[in-house]
Amino acid sequence: MNYKVEVDFAPIYECVSSLTVFMSKQNHNALDAGKLWVREVQDRFAPAKLQQMRETMKLVDDFSLAPYIWSCPEERSVSGFLDWLEDLNTGQLYDIAANVKLSVPSNLPELRSRTSEALREWNTHYFSQIDSSIIEGLALEAETRRSSLNGTNDLEVYEEATEGMRLYPPPLLKQVILIPQYHARPFVTSAIFDEVIFTSYSADILPPATGRPEHRLLRLTRALSDETRLYILRLLAGRQLTFTEIVSEVKLSKSTVHYHLISLRAAGLVIVHYNQKTTSYSLRLEALNKLSEQISAYIEE
Repeated sequence: MNYKVEVDFAPIYECVSSLTVFMSKQNHNALDAGKLWVREVQDRFAPAKLQQMRETMKLVDDFSLAPYIWSCPEERSVSGFLDWLEDLNTGQLYDIAANVKLSVPSNLPELRSRTSEALREWNTHYFSQIDSSIIEGLALEAETRRSSLNGTNDLEVYEEATEGMRLYPPPLLKQVILIPQYHARPFVTSAIFDEVIFTSYSADILPPATGRPEHRLLRLTRALSDETRLYILRLLAGRQLTFTEIVSEVKLSKSTVHYHLISLRAAGLVIVHYNQKTTSYSLRLEALNKLSEQISAYIEE
């Protein structure tokens, strides 16, 4: 293996992640936080300001802040990072992009300014007011995950953290950065560059209410409660299928199959085989084998 897995976390990562998932309407139905969270957050913003932020996020859709957050030598609180980012001159902006082979448009300074403005607005009206235990929990999760790396188990740690993502990296890849996220649960997202991949994975860092099942158990039982999802798992037993092949077999719309795969991925029931050209899926028996144990532990707790 010619690359190294690392774990990173700073509050600004979660600020960016929470804003991004809030603006991604197509994913709201699958969010652990649900549409109730979306409505509650909407009420904190004037409609005109919210629309302005949506337009900004569409404009900067292909502009990833992850390389800049990772490279930031200053305090990486929201305000600390944004102060540093806004002080970078044009040459410095492009130098950081070049370090990860990031292809950037000619209006990079404008994208930086628009993104920073949206994040400051988001931080003022929402992110600065979240429960502090979220940030504390994510920092602890990052430290725990980092301490599990021993120099020989990078792939295992990556697959465990992402509940089944398996990389087939390009030859130029040098580093994979794992970043825990809370607001975007159950999604796993990656910003992929030639030499660096940033993967944000779901972290259940807050315990459920007293007597209630853990989020991981809920995702697993919900994923198995649907006929189509069970059929997809049967299709994947003993073989790998691409998304197109699954759609062909299931004979449902692409959007419906996509939704089912989100649920199966969130439950850790499928292995996602990713390389630069294709993404395919196979059955992840590990999660199924743990189902009985998890249910028994919860009921007998």
